[in-house]
Amino acid sequence: MRYERKYRIEQVDPQVVGMVVRQHPAGFRTLYPPRQINNLYFDTPDFAAFQDNVTGAPRRLKYRLRWYGDDFHEITNPVLEVKIKDNQVGFKRYHPLPEGTYTAADWPGLVERCRQILKKGLDLQPVLFNTYRRSYWAAPALPFRLTIDTQMHFGPFQSHRRPVLPLADPAVVIEVKYDELQDEDTAFILQHLPFRLSKNSKYVTGINLCYG
Repeated sequence: MRYERKYRIEQVDPQVVGMVVRQHPAGFRTLYPPRQINNLYFDTPDFAAFQDNVTGAPRRLKYRLRWYGDDFHEITNPVLEVKIKDNQVGFKRYHPLPEGTYTAADWPGLVERCRQILKKGLDLQPVLFNTYRRSYWAAPALPFRLTIDTQMHFGPFQSHRRPVLPLADPAVVIEVKYDELQDEDTAFILQHLPFRLSKNSKYVTGINLCYG
């Protein structure tokens, strides 16, 4: 179980955000090169997961198929993730699909495979595509990880059509992540980030952009 503290930063250049993180007294440094994260989110026909997030339900589930790569249409080694949030802490369960590279023509089969893994039927619907660039940071002497997400784009899921992501979110999102047992240095980490903590969900942002 871990905490995720989030900052949604608007009208600030991503390079400035990176400089602020690099100058943090905890000594945050990049772990490895940035990479492109791609997602297909699922929800019920009445958008129960969306509603739970908006209303702040204490226990929430989020289902997404995730893969990595600069070409959104090459779905390489996708993994079905179930993200479970219990009040302020959360964890993930991972279900890798058969390895390989899939294309848009494979979406019906991929969706059905996800339903089979989760033992769900048509009550689980693909609803939203999302992609963004993520950089990864760590503090050498402290058990904190930090990510910076930029270049966020969204598009509605449309069956039998090549996915498009026409809607952009220009904000920068920082997530500070740490184990629930490592709370003693949190104030030191957060107080040296000159941004306002906020609630942020890419899924909620995307649904609002795509479906109003």
